[in-house]
Amino acid sequence: MNVNYFLGANSCAGFCSLYDGFCRGEGDFLHLIKAGPGGGKSSFMRRIAAAAAERGYDTECVLCSGDPDSLDAVYIPELRLGFMDATAPHVCEPGSFSYNSDYVNLGRFCDRIRDPRIGYYTATYRTMYKTAYAYLAAAGSIECAEIPGLIDEDTLEKVRKRARNAALRELGSARKSRAAPCEKQIFVRCISCKGELALKDDVNALCKRIYLLDNRCSLAQVYLAELRSEAASRGAKTILCMSPLRPDRFDALLLPEYGLGFVSASAMEIAEPWRHVRLDALIETAAFRASRTELRRREKLCSELTGEAVRWLHRAKEHHDELERVYNPHVDFAALDAFTNETIDRIFK
Repeated sequence: MNVNYFLGANSCAGFCSLYDGFCRGEGDFLHLIKAGPGGGKSSFMRRIAAAAAERGYDTECVLCSGDPDSLDAVYIPELRLGFMDATAPHVCEPGSFSYNSDYVNLGRFCDRIRDPRIGYYTATYRTMYKTAYAYLAAAGSIECAEIPGLIDEDTLEKVRKRARNAALRELGSARKSRAAPCEKQIFVRCISCKGELALKDDVNALCKRIYLLDNRCSLAQVYLAELRSEAASRGAKTILCMSPLRPDRFDALLLPEYGLGFVSASAMEIAEPWRHVRLDALIETAAFRASRTELRRREKLCSELTGEAVRWLHRAKEHHDELERVYNPHVDFAALDAFTNETIDRIFK
């Protein structure tokens, strides 16, 4: 099985990276790929992922948050082997060279280039990203703005109790003797040049039973934080999915060993959830009714600002594509293909 996810996000604070946690387990080996734009990094990794799948290996493909059609990394769990684009904005260097990581220099297949368009396109697309991040910063501020009088401590405790009951029902009682908790952080959504995308199929592949959590009033954050603590107290292996706009918040908590997921309704649509947890119904009725207009205004503003960010991300992608077209004629793709074949033969010999 192949599972896709993101480790980067275009967020309210700029580019947010979770790549530091990629392929860093005991026994893992990470190949860090260096090359310029249009140098074949993504295609190189796609061929490795395809070769692994053809041989019956499970794979994890890390999609690029700027362009979801492009790959930023691939991991083969059974071989404990990973490849990663280690160039900006997620620059990475070996931890212990040749012991747990090394370089793959695909830049050697590119000739020297003397074309002033490179400087222009590079500076322009980076400036467009800064403009997109300005809109996302505004959207993030609005999304987390509190509405006075809407939620009180009694409501918060009811939400936490719902989470504790779900943990008891699905995970059993906490034990005094337990395994150490294991948590992996990823993104299952992105804000990209193609708009806001959610990897619903990948979530469904990992979790056959999904609890869908109301989140119009941000109560899913409280529920998921409590559930995270409950899962840790039982030594459960969890995948914590962060929000791309606000990486300090949660989109979902997945427990693949249980085939179980808890997903915020604001993160993605789930047509037929295992259970629908109606958290908004826990809010005092009069307070909720009095806040409906403010909630609608907040949602509308956030959507409009995010839409403007997407427009600038799309423009940045167009300029980056032009940059790649300048590089492409100077790349020896025949030599790169031969090197890719050699690499695949070496991995799966």
